[in-house]
Formats: sequence, C-alpha cells, structure tokens
Amino acid sequence: MELTACTREALERKNQQLRQAMQAVAREAAATPGGTFQPIWTDSLTNVFKTTPDPLQQYEAFRAARNTACIYMNSLSLQGTGFGIFVANCEIKLTDVLLEKLGN
Repeated sequence: MELTACTREALERKNQQLRQAMQAVAREAAATPGGTFQPIWTDSLTNVFKTTPDPLQQYEAFRAARNTACIYMNSLSLQGTGFGIFVANCEIKLTDVLLEKLGN
C-alpha cells in the first residue's frame, strides 16, 4: 500500500510538471513575434493532427492515451498485486519522455 501511494504521488508530481510545461509551450507560441506562428501552430494542431492547441485539453488527452497504453503494455500482469504500480511507473516514464521533448 505504501509503495502504491508513493508511486501515485510521484505520478501526480510529474503530471503537475507536464501541465506547466504544456502551458509554457502555449505561452511561447502566443508570444512569438510576427503574428504568423500562432495561426500556423493552431491550424496544424487542429486540422492536421486533429487535436487542440489548448494545453489543458492536450494534457487530458495525453493523460488518457498514456493510461490506456500503459494498461495495455502491462496487461500480462493484470492478475498481479503490483499492477497499479507497474502502470503508474509506465506513466511516469512516458511523461518523462514528453517532458524531455518539451525541453524540461
């Protein structure tokens, strides 16, 4: 139980870091001088990648996809007592990769 709680707390800290990083990307895009990057960035996200430039919606979409992927990747241990820990650790690792890509 203690390990599960500790892992969940670590995941929540990573989630907070990710929310902040995604908001920073949106602020940086909005602050880009010249007025052309923001529309191109928004259009690409919306029309090409079928997603949203809103950082909170992006975060929620990533979190849901991350959870689904980690459950699938750990599905062989579904009957094990450590399943939740395996999934949370997987989510932490995937979040670390995205944070690295965002420059954090």
